Amino acid sequence: MTHSYPPRTCHGRQADCDLVQMHPSDARREWLGDRIPGDLFALYCFDAPVAPVADVLDELRSRAAVMGELQVRMVEVPAGLDYPYWAAHTPAAHTSAEDRFVVHGSGSYGDLLDTLSGLVATRVDVTVSPWRLHVFPHVTGAPRGNGPALLVVLQMSHAFADGVRTSALARDLLAGTATPTTPPRAPSPAGMLTRAVLRLPFSIPRVIADGRRAVEAARQLADPSVPQPTPGRPLVAVNTAPGPRRTVRTLVFDSADLRSVGTVTVGALTAIGAALSQFLGVDELSAEVPVAVAPGTARNSYRNVGVDLHCAIRDPHERAAAIAADLALQRIRARHPAMAIRARTDDHVPAPLLRFGTDRLDLSVVPPTVTGNTVVSSVHRGPADLELGGGRVRFTSGFPGLSPVQALTHGVHGIGDTVTLSVTTSPDVLDAAGLARYVALLHEAVASL
Repeated sequence: MTHSYPPRTCHGRQADCDLVQMHPSDARREWLGDRIPGDLFALYCFDAPVAPVADVLDELRSRAAVMGELQVRMVEVPAGLDYPYWAAHTPAAHTSAEDRFVVHGSGSYGDLLDTLSGLVATRVDVTVSPWRLHVFPHVTGAPRGNGPALLVVLQMSHAFADGVRTSALARDLLAGTATPTTPPRAPSPAGMLTRAVLRLPFSIPRVIADGRRAVEAARQLADPSVPQPTPGRPLVAVNTAPGPRRTVRTLVFDSADLRSVGTVTVGALTAIGAALSQFLGVDELSAEVPVAVAPGTARNSYRNVGVDLHCAIRDPHERAAAIAADLALQRIRARHPAMAIRARTDDHVPAPLLRFGTDRLDLSVVPPTVTGNTVVSSVHRGPADLELGGGRVRFTSGFPGLSPVQALTHGVHGIGDTVTLSVTTSPDVLDAAGLARYVALLHEAVASL
């Protein structure tokens, strides 16, 4: 599992460091967001607080107010001539802080999952705020405890943060450990236009240079000394358009249950492969796994790799060893310097051109193969030392989004010695009975490790 996210650094003049412009890859995520909802949802379950929930909310608002990174919104450049900026709220441009804290009604844990199933199909309005905190007081029947629970779910725009960064921000907010910071500023509209015009003449030569470097990077990556990518897999029943609706489920385990065959991530992949193979009746399956890489100027610092799930190997320890070996090779490839060079081909593309191409992507085209038949995203969220209103944390979870050809994804999220496997799908692809069967198979697969 991946751990903390390093703070943003600046190597130029302070005046430039105070300006936070969206990286092209992050802007592209935002532009695709209406067609592929991809907000992140970080769930934390706590024992019922000793303090009144109203007091807990007041404390959370106070903590968020000093976290400059959270006190921002996206500001568009006039006429879309450059990439947007992350800038501080202004009194005329944002709604009240309470709109970022949504309190839901009390109910059972099953009711919460039903509500969350609806929420994961939504996205925040980044022109107001890139995040929203959903609070569920007095939830009954939540795992890992006998009494009622308080659950909070941090919804975060994927254009603003990846899973590791979201987890780090959530910990700062829930623990109250963030160092007070000042939110970034944005140029005036005239300043934005001036910066865009001054940069434009240099864009095309830089794009050409990036292309040449990408060709050389591809040559390096083709060298036999570099692990090659896992071959694409044929589409299976869950590699289809999910439609607009979502359904989520969670399974909470001791981390030792997954570590019996290796790391938590390998244990999860081993169990998911077994369950999915039995559910679909297919042995040739792979998973798309996000691998953390060194952070750069983009807010998303990972690359997706394909990992063979080796479903034909029946012994779980042998299967886990094969999965671990493949994952290790794909991590080497993902972190190769040439991969970073190849990933920077859009860095200098003028914003209007990238927006034009993004808006015209045909998402209905079905590829012959996929990198992974499912997605497995794994993040460790640190020690189980979080408290909220005097209630200690029980477990945490997350829900990777669906894509036009991936209608079943999995989250692997740990805190302390507890790990939650989550399942996100669409009721248009897996009905209630099918999902219940798959969740039961997943539970059995973990028990069989």
